[in-house]
Amino acid sequence: MVMGLGAAGALGQLGGINALAQTNAPGYKALVCVFLFGGCDANSVVIPTDNAGYTAYTNVRRTIAIPQSQLLPATSQGSATYGLPPAMPGLQSLFQTGKAAVVANVGTLVRPLTRAQYQANQQPVPANLFSHSDQQQQWQSATPIGIAQSGWAGRIADQVQTLNQPSKFPTAVSVNGNSLFLIGQQTQPSQIASPNLAVLDQQKRAGDGERLNALQQVLTLASGATLVQAAGTRINDSLTVLRQASDAFATLPNLTTPFPTTALGNQLRQIVRLMQIRDTVGLQRQIFFCSQGGYDTHENQPGAHPRLLTELSEAIAAFQLAMEELGLSEKVTLFTESEFSRTFQPNASNGTDHAWGGHQVVTGGAVRGGFYGTYPSMVLGGADDSGSRGNWIPSTSLDQYGATLARWFGVPEAGLSTVFPNLGNFATANLGFLKA
Repeated sequence: MVMGLGAAGALGQLGGINALAQTNAPGYKALVCVFLFGGCDANSVVIPTDNAGYTAYTNVRRTIAIPQSQLLPATSQGSATYGLPPAMPGLQSLFQTGKAAVVANVGTLVRPLTRAQYQANQQPVPANLFSHSDQQQQWQSATPIGIAQSGWAGRIADQVQTLNQPSKFPTAVSVNGNSLFLIGQQTQPSQIASPNLAVLDQQKRAGDGERLNALQQVLTLASGATLVQAAGTRINDSLTVLRQASDAFATLPNLTTPFPTTALGNQLRQIVRLMQIRDTVGLQRQIFFCSQGGYDTHENQPGAHPRLLTELSEAIAAFQLAMEELGLSEKVTLFTESEFSRTFQPNASNGTDHAWGGHQVVTGGAVRGGFYGTYPSMVLGGADDSGSRGNWIPSTSLDQYGATLARWFGVPEAGLSTVFPNLGNFATANLGFLKA
């Protein structure tokens, strides 16, 4: 019956929003995660522009190196300077206005790790390091070993549950399918902006005879099939959310900021619309998850990667302009995640392969613009390389990166270790890239 309805696709995409959070501090705040699926080559996003750094970069990257003259100046740390590829002028503009930061060489870790410890198996390391699915789950859950039952944004939701009460509208939303990131230990997720759910909503509104009756049977199925029952509940929840959002959208003024008509541009525009109804639905805290795919560049990286980075840069730049239009620049922080970076040394197909630590970008009016963390030495087989091709061992943990975001958002100090169980293994829980 599910297949006959054409609802199998909907059932497979359910669940992608998290009910997030509130904090001890008044006033609206939001976090926006942009997940770059496939493993974005961070070595081609944040590139040294000083002569010594660029020489080390081009000596290894060779055929996929971006010419030094084309790099866009972005940020610096001490005497070292870093630039962005020519595909990212929109993001460069945010660095120029102090509204963007690089957090260098971030990755999943259990505790700090050296090359010697890694190669001698002297310390625990995240499971299945170079696996897309495992690392995607670990980045979303901050659970580097074992099976994850919740995501770190969901656990933030559990920590700060009071500010949005008594609103029943979800406080955390995925606008692009399932997201472990948004599942809490108490908080259950939903999703909106799925085309399949929009179709189902239209069917419920229109009546549609036998199709509606069949749909209702699926949604209220009381069998022993737990997955189907859960999926049915999520559809009903999502349809309710869609209807609430639709009613609230009807009263919104038009947004004048133009967004690129790309997949990511459309997702971020939808997020902005959901922020616009925050007062109508009674929310002071929101978390959003969106994503961009295609970063698994094992071949012809110079052909594919610039297109992806252009889409990313243009969408983030438009989003920041929209935040300024709405007066939310200081209240909304956008950040990137990706399951891993890619080998510094290219492969024989003019591409790159799965690696480990990578650079992440954070944007918004609350950002202290600049460069944070430690850039790897760019020496194959060197102190920062887990192997021999530039698989950078992270110098900053995901826990530190996420905890800095969580603290700004309002998670109390005592709650950080619940959200990030391994946080105590690292020297600092605040990287400083966000204003208090």
